[in-house]
Amino acid sequence: MLNGKKVLIVEDSRTMRLQLKMMLKQEGVELVEVGNEWGMFSRIDEYGSVADLIIMDLVLSSENGLDLIRKLKSSTRYASIPIIILTEKADLPTILMAKELGIKDYLRKPIKKAELISRINNALETL
Repeated sequence: MLNGKKVLIVEDSRTMRLQLKMMLKQEGVELVEVGNEWGMFSRIDEYGSVADLIIMDLVLSSENGLDLIRKLKSSTRYASIPIIILTEKADLPTILMAKELGIKDYLRKPIKKAELISRINNALETL
């Protein structure tokens, strides 16, 4: 089901981006990565052509993850794209705020490939 889908990874950890790439490339996913080289939103806007799904961390070195979700959801280009949060910061108030902002799902780090694939499939099915 994921073959040919375009996933935008917003993660400042190069190690985590590589791990996600290894997991998703095996499923035939086309990946676009955004690290912390500039402001996240500027980088997404410049290099992250419209994707089928966004996977992002909430704990980013250059921007607040919740603020970035707000920007994405207020953008006509990105508002309808489902977002899955992948984070170590999984306290209930933060997760509830992210859900209020419109994320589809969240996962706690570390992740397992089967769970990631299942959550991605679920997020894409509910479109």
